[in-house]
Order: sequence, then structure tokens, then C-alpha cells
Amino acid sequence: MIVTLLMACIADAAITLCLVDAGHAEANPLMNLLLQRGVMSFFVGKYMLTAIGVLALLVFKNHCLFGTRFRAGHAIPVLLGVYMVLIAYQWHLILHLRAGTI
Repeated sequence: MIVTLLMACIADAAITLCLVDAGHAEANPLMNLLLQRGVMSFFVGKYMLTAIGVLALLVFKNHCLFGTRFRAGHAIPVLLGVYMVLIAYQWHLILHLRAGTI
């Protein structure tokens, strides 16, 4: 699941670059700053932030969050789901760009 999450991060970065090239804007101010510094800075920064976050979740995977029964490790499949929804939305935008409807 961790490898899939990191691959989703890379896919998100690649699709984001395609959308930015087509005239869309990066919504995340930190990622936008990295994008202004160059494509490699954007990719490395995005990957490192995701990898460090996943590492923190793995280290604290058995710790309960906010006094609930929800453990930090449960966030990993949730994040993977969020990435899948994001990539599906981005792919939808790309298909509409190709069709000329956006």
C-alpha cells in the first residue's frame, strides 16, 4: 500500500505538470513555489513531503489520533483513496482538454 501511495504521488505530479502546461494553476502554494523553481524541484519536493509524511504515519501507526480509536496507520488507506479520487479528477480534466470542452 505504501508503494502504491508513493506511485500515486508521482502520477499526481506528472498529471499536474500536464495540466499546468495546459493553463491550469497549482492550487497548493508550497507546490506552486516549488514548481516555479523548476520541474525537478517540484517532483523531488512533492515526493519527499509525501515520503516523510508516510514514514511518520508508519512510525506512529499504532498511536491513536485526537483521543479516538482511529490510529495513525489507518490514515494510509484513506490517503491512498484521496489520491485515487484526485488522479481520477485530474484525468477527467485532461480528457476534457483533449476534447476541447474546457
